[in-house]
Amino acid sequence: MSRLRHVVLLQLAKAWKLDLPVPVGRLVKVFELNSGLVYRFLRELAREGLVVEGTRGSWRLCDVGKALAEYALGFIPENVYEYWTRMVPEVYYYIAEPPSIEWLGFPEKVLVVVDNALKGRIEPPKNYSVVYKNMRGRRWRYDWDLGASKGFAEQSLADLLSYDPAYPAEQYILYNLDRLDLDNIARRTTLNGLRRLATFLAFFRLSSGKLVSTRFNYLRLADLELLEKRLGEYAELVYANDIAERRGI
Repeated sequence: MSRLRHVVLLQLAKAWKLDLPVPVGRLVKVFELNSGLVYRFLRELAREGLVVEGTRGSWRLCDVGKALAEYALGFIPENVYEYWTRMVPEVYYYIAEPPSIEWLGFPEKVLVVVDNALKGRIEPPKNYSVVYKNMRGRRWRYDWDLGASKGFAEQSLADLLSYDPAYPAEQYILYNLDRLDLDNIARRTTLNGLRRLATFLAFFRLSSGKLVSTRFNYLRLADLELLEKRLGEYAELVYANDIAERRGI
């Protein structure tokens, strides 16, 4: 079976277990599939009476397709995010984690952003921090090496700044300033997340003397109360790169 057909079947099967449809547009985007081939396969399944088209470009596996669903679910490999890979369609969630984070250590709870449609349908393990949100406009992809959905770097950092105060998002941002679109992060984060981002950038700007170019005014958006809470963390992070010695602080 081709990778495309296996992906489509598996998403239909997991969605069927949760009594949900599979939005094809999202399926194509998340897995970076050829939309024409996806629809061709779905029409083949429809002719066999195994799937039915719903509203807004969504498809469902029919109850007569139970054997097909169980067959597809039997080919899910073991995974570090096993609950999600076995229970939840990748078009309905993503792990909010930027790439190459091993050097940051691993969080006590992994942040997962989940479609509002799954409220009351799933029971994630306690080692996950789950945030239910409208998924429109969010950016994530299926990671073929990881075997799970992951948010794009800017999307994940926006979520971590917003919903995980313990995650060292600022450290990742500092070490990747030249690679990240800070304005993109700012657009995607909540008001609290934006204040956290702005406060850190303002501290870095004033401490290091380096201008961080953004279209939003982080100096104006900086939160003094937040700075007081995180001052030790920010100082340790920024001054760790010999800035204090160079500036005579």
